[in-house]
Amino acid sequence: MALSVALLTSRADCDKVLNELSDIKGNLEFRQISLTRSKDNAADRASTIDADLAAAEAEVTSLIAIIAALPESATKTEMENRKVRADYRLFTLQQRKAQFGTTAVILYESELGEIEQRLSVIDGSMNDVTVRKAALPAG
Repeated sequence: MALSVALLTSRADCDKVLNELSDIKGNLEFRQISLTRSKDNAADRASTIDADLAAAEAEVTSLIAIIAALPESATKTEMENRKVRADYRLFTLQQRKAQFGTTAVILYESELGEIEQRLSVIDGSMNDVTVRKAALPAG
């Protein structure tokens, strides 16, 4: 979308627009740095979380089999308690995966792509306003 730079009739108007665009650009660049760091951290954690998740799933599966084979006893009660803890650990790992795992990496990459596009548009807009400012008479 082309800017209506013809509406800018003085260099002061151009300076105001350039200042506003510069502020927006600065905020977007800060957000970009923050998201890049978050994405990198999520990528680092993703492999660890996936391995822990696989181990927790295996533990729950084995406890189910053990509990099914045991007669009513203190040992069975202990195994049922361990399964409850393992289920909770599995649940928390699934929550972490959603927040910090591969899903989060993809979402961060998507948001970074949006910011890159917005920054590109702002750079083009700043260039258009700068060209318009140069065409206006000084004063």
